[in-house]
Amino acid sequence: MTEEEQRSEQDSGCETYESAPEAGPLEGLKGMLSFFTILPVNIGYREMKAMDRHFWMVPFIGLLFGLLGGLCYYVFGWLTMSSFFAAAASIFVMHLCNRLLHLDGLIDVGDGLTVAGTREDHLRALKDTVIGAGGMATGLLVTLILLSEWTLWPMAQLVVAAVCSEVCARNAQVAVAAFGTPGNGMAGNSVRFTDRSSLIRSTVISAVLMVVVLLIHIVLGNNGTWAIWGMVLALAVSVAWGYSMSRVAERNFGMVNGDVLGATNETSRVLCMLMMIICWRLSW
Repeated sequence: MTEEEQRSEQDSGCETYESAPEAGPLEGLKGMLSFFTILPVNIGYREMKAMDRHFWMVPFIGLLFGLLGGLCYYVFGWLTMSSFFAAAASIFVMHLCNRLLHLDGLIDVGDGLTVAGTREDHLRALKDTVIGAGGMATGLLVTLILLSEWTLWPMAQLVVAAVCSEVCARNAQVAVAAFGTPGNGMAGNSVRFTDRSSLIRSTVISAVLMVVVLLIHIVLGNNGTWAIWGMVLALAVSVAWGYSMSRVAERNFGMVNGDVLGATNETSRVLCMLMMIICWRLSW
């Protein structure tokens, strides 16, 4: 859009993404609450623009979902006395509150990676609205692994593990965006404006959020030694997995788009939860 067109739209009172004024991280967080959750948060181009330029704030969304999952696990577990049902219902609620956005991305990437052929064939399968065997199998297997991980935890430890895995999963999204080439879709600007300094900010925020939750866990009288090492490993895995996903996406699709961000979230969450489980088991 030319400067004359922007001025014309501004004069007519019609704001666009390009003409929207710059905003800070808090406006970006407001945009994320609207985009990544079902909360009725009204936003405009200003918040959308801030969300793209401050994508490193997304670990706060992970904190929200981790606390939501822990609360649901407690409520459903108390009502049914079944850890399996509590875990399944909690994961369903988190997907529902995310509008199945990341799960949809995981399924699309599963289809795109399993199809045979050239990069164009992979890209066509990625964007196809029909769910193939690769996407269905990927979504089902990742969800089953996550479900089995959740059923292993007692209530107090589950809250810490859930928060850490959700926060680190969002940090992995920042990592894949920082190392990837942006596409032309809705997430293109988020990837375009996310660089290595954004990843550093996101990693620091993730560490602080996890430490705060751990301190509360310890103050309540629980042992937190296992969680310290789990957090360190999960945070390291989130960065490494985000980088790996960016290489896979570049090789197969030539870009990192919203589907790749979603797939990175879902797969890294499973891996980060696994790190927490290993450290918890070794502390026995």
